Amino acid sequence: MSSSSEKKKPRVAIHSITGCAGCQLVIYFIRDKLLELLGEIDLVAAPMIKGKNEEGPYDICFVEGLVASQRDLENLKKWREQSKFLVAWGTCATHGNVPGIKIFMDEKQVEEAVYKDKSNLTGENTPLKPTPLEAHVRIDYRISGCPPEEIEFLRMMQHFLMDMKPVVYNEPVCVECTQREIKCLLEDGKECLGPMIRGGCDALCPVVNHGCTGCHGPLEDANIPQMLKLLKANGIPKELVKQRLQKYAGAKFEELGADIR
Repeated sequence: MSSSSEKKKPRVAIHSITGCAGCQLVIYFIRDKLLELLGEIDLVAAPMIKGKNEEGPYDICFVEGLVASQRDLENLKKWREQSKFLVAWGTCATHGNVPGIKIFMDEKQVEEAVYKDKSNLTGENTPLKPTPLEAHVRIDYRISGCPPEEIEFLRMMQHFLMDMKPVVYNEPVCVECTQREIKCLLEDGKECLGPMIRGGCDALCPVVNHGCTGCHGPLEDANIPQMLKLLKANGIPKELVKQRLQKYAGAKFEELGADIR
């Protein structure tokens, strides 16, 4: 029988709203490390892999996806109320990502292409403007990535278990290129958004000579005007950069400044 003085395991939830579920799969594919972690936490809700899921309260709740419907919004608000810490997990949750592209298209045309019968688009199925989580609720931690790296989940959980304030990696991709001694692609005149995009990916694309396209979303303190000047000097048009940012950071595009328009 467990001692009454035994430390209580944190109640953890992994929830999803509109998205592809790829960010959740990163967690579940950790396998052996996840099994070891399950000995330290109480995973009370993970609908993708659990048949029985509990409501809050949660100590930590990871939410992937973005708000794109009334159901998404209601669930997000519920999980915020139930959670001590709410983590936006993945670029959909932090920046809007690919689903956010709808903002730049004709809404009626998009819905006609997606829905055969639009008569059900009422109540909780009512479509909403695609928005990241923080547009609706307070977010405690943001970990972008399409998808994020498994080390970021493990590091955050380790910090929680050690009663430490989690530290989220917040350096540009360029830092990782330097660490891996990868020649700067910009010096060769190639398209690369590395100076303005949050790393954490171990420079996955530049290491195979492919410029960063921005799947982790821009850093909060990215100097976008200066970045545009740098890319222009390398023969990369503003329109191409605009397309990249709309693709991965569409739901926060308006916050990035007029210089990108």
